[in-house]
Amino acid sequence: MPEKILIAQAPGEERRRLQALIRGQGYFAVTASNVEEALRLLAEHPALLLFDTELGGVGGEIPWTELEAGCRRQDTDCLALLAPGRSAAALRELAPWLAGTLARPVDAADLGARLKDVLTIRRLGHELSLAHQMLNKTRREFAESLRAAAQIQKNLLPRQLPRVESLQFAYRFMPCAAIGGDLFNVLRLDEDTVLVYLFDVSGHGVSSAMVGVSVHQSLSPHSGRIVKQRLDQPPYYRIPSPAQVMAALEAEFPFERFEKFFTIAYLLIDIHCGRVRYCNAGHPPPILLRADGRLDTLQVGGGLIGLSEVGPFSEGEVRLNPGDRLYLYSDGIVEHGGDGREMFGEERLLRKLGELRRRDLGTVCEKIIEALLDFGRGAPLKDDVTLLGVEYRGN
Repeated sequence: MPEKILIAQAPGEERRRLQALIRGQGYFAVTASNVEEALRLLAEHPALLLFDTELGGVGGEIPWTELEAGCRRQDTDCLALLAPGRSAAALRELAPWLAGTLARPVDAADLGARLKDVLTIRRLGHELSLAHQMLNKTRREFAESLRAAAQIQKNLLPRQLPRVESLQFAYRFMPCAAIGGDLFNVLRLDEDTVLVYLFDVSGHGVSSAMVGVSVHQSLSPHSGRIVKQRLDQPPYYRIPSPAQVMAALEAEFPFERFEKFFTIAYLLIDIHCGRVRYCNAGHPPPILLRADGRLDTLQVGGGLIGLSEVGPFSEGEVRLNPGDRLYLYSDGIVEHGGDGREMFGEERLLRKLGELRRRDLGTVCEKIIEALLDFGRGAPLKDDVTLLGVEYRGN
C-alpha cells in the first residue's frame, strides 16, 4: 500500500502540481487548505506532512507547538515548504523537530530525493522499533524460561534427607545466576543400602537444566531401570553396581543425542558396616576425611558421561569407620575466584575441611561456603556450588 502524504497548502496551481508530482512518484496524496484542516487530517496517520509556512492559522500565526504535538501523536514526519526568501536556519531554530525543509517552487528531482530519504529513514526507524520490541519479548520469554528452569532445578533437590541411625547428612547448594547443571540426591534403596550421587551437566541455561532433569529421572529408583531394577522373583529387585550404573547412563545419554555431557560421583553405602562402593565419572573426586584427620580422595571410575570413547568404567571400594566423613562437591567450589585472581582450588578446600573436622557436619558445610565467598571478594558465582557431606557414625 502506498504511503500517504498530507499537503497543507493553500489551493492553487502550485498545490495541484505538487500533488501530481507526489502521485507520479507512487505515493498517495491528500490536501488540507488551512492549519485547522491539517491538524484534523493528521488523525488519519499520514506518513509525511508537507507544510507550507505561508499557511497561517487563525490570526495568521502558525501554531508550531500544536503542529509538533499532532505530528508526534500520530507518528508523522514533517517537511516545511519555504517560500522564496525565507531562511531555513531561522525555521530550524523555531521548529527543530522538523524533518527538514523544501524550497518553493518545489523541484521534482529534489522532491523525489527528499521524500525517499525521509520515508526510508522512517521505515528503518519503524523496523528498528519492531526489532527492539521482538528482542524485548524474546528476552522476557527467555528470562521466564530461566526462572522456570531454576524452579524445576530447585524442586528436584531433596526435600528431606533419609533418617539413618548410622549416617548423618548435610549439604549447601548455591545456584549461579546463569543456571548450571548441578543436582544431587541421597536415597534409601533398601534396608542395607543408601545411594548418594552428585552430577554436573556441561554448560548453563535451560538446556543444561533440562538434561539435568532427565538424568535425575533416570536415577530415580521408582523407574526400575538403572539404580534399582525390578525382578520377577524374590527379593524382586536388584541393585546394580556403580560401574554398571555408569555404563547404563553412558548408553542413555550419548552426546550425539543431547549435545551435552556430564560428570557424576556415584556411591553406594552399606549402612551397617560402612562399606562404600563407588564410581567417579569425570567428577571432582569425593573427599574422604578420616576421624583422625587423614585425607584421601575417591579417584576410581572413568571419563565423562556422554563421551563413549572413554572406555569401560571401573569402581573402587573403601570402608568407613565411626567418625569418618565423605564430602562430594561440584567444580563450582574449586574453580571459584575473583576477577584476575587464583581459584579457590582443591588444596585450599582440603585444608579448610581438615581445620573444621571437629565441627558438626552442617557447620562444616556452612563454613566452607563462607570461606569460598570471602575468597571471591563478592565476585558472582560462575557455576553452581554444591557441597554434600556424609558422616558414618557406626552402629
